[in-house]
Amino acid sequence: MLRIALLYGGTSSERDISIRSGEAVWAALERIGHRVTPVDYGHDDFSVLERDRPDFVFIALHGGEGEDGTVQRRLEALGLAYSGSGPVASRLAMDKELTKAEFLAHRVPTPPGEVAEEFEASYRLRRMARRLGWPLCVKPIDQGSSIGVSIVRGPQDVDAALAAAFAHGPRVLLERGIVGRELTVGVVGNRALPVCEVIAPGGFFDYQAKYNKQAGTRYVVNPDLPGAVAKMAQHYARRAHHALRCHGYSRVDLMLDGNNELWVLEVNTLPGMTETSLLPKSAAAEGVSFDELVQELIDVSREPRRPASNRHTQVLAA
Repeated sequence: MLRIALLYGGTSSERDISIRSGEAVWAALERIGHRVTPVDYGHDDFSVLERDRPDFVFIALHGGEGEDGTVQRRLEALGLAYSGSGPVASRLAMDKELTKAEFLAHRVPTPPGEVAEEFEASYRLRRMARRLGWPLCVKPIDQGSSIGVSIVRGPQDVDAALAAAFAHGPRVLLERGIVGRELTVGVVGNRALPVCEVIAPGGFFDYQAKYNKQAGTRYVVNPDLPGAVAKMAQHYARRAHHALRCHGYSRVDLMLDGNNELWVLEVNTLPGMTETSLLPKSAAAEGVSFDELVQELIDVSREPRRPASNRHTQVLAA
């Protein structure tokens, strides 16, 4: 068994979710038999990792420094093995502008979009609407859990959507809104897990739909999908995972439109890890228990990492 430091909590807007993931993983690690040292990142003393030199660090952080590559760089500087993707992949996946550029370069189908700053966003959003039609989607560049994300269905929604997104940073992503079914596919190692469909009562899987049990959101693993859509969703999930140079595991979110075309929205390098989160749900459909999944995530994360290319390492210097 391993001596494992568990990083959870953090200081991002997703702290509450990270605490829930951390508690679930902590319990699983102890049931498996590992020796766990919990560390509330940003609140507890990080130097305990340098002093105690754990065998492995399980990152149960969401958003902020946990997912933008900062924590990963600190752990690599200490020479410690950790769960999930490295600094480059984390930065690429967290920044929606960089994500979209990598998707386009690797032929991953993704909705048309462009990045705008506050002084020009309203004009560019309306120009996109003339070109693409409504709805459009407005997203902060570097937030997760649908925080600050709005579906803009007409001119009356523009100002509120932009205000919600700019509350989280100076730049936003304006993107074609895909109307259809929301799907998610977990990737563990090089294996795509079964497709899970997310059915939110309001038609939009926002923060409340994700984390409020009273919202009535339903999750259907192995949903009834036409033709080869399920296999293509798994194929695109693996392609997106590798396009961003992810390691170990991730969860890829997609939309299926009315023409049965798939569109990849984003890659989550540290997906939620409560026992009711989407990655564990999909693994359970394969007969993999939560404890078995946690151990598998450790195992695949400890496998050799692909070295980042010169082009990708420049991302960290930008």
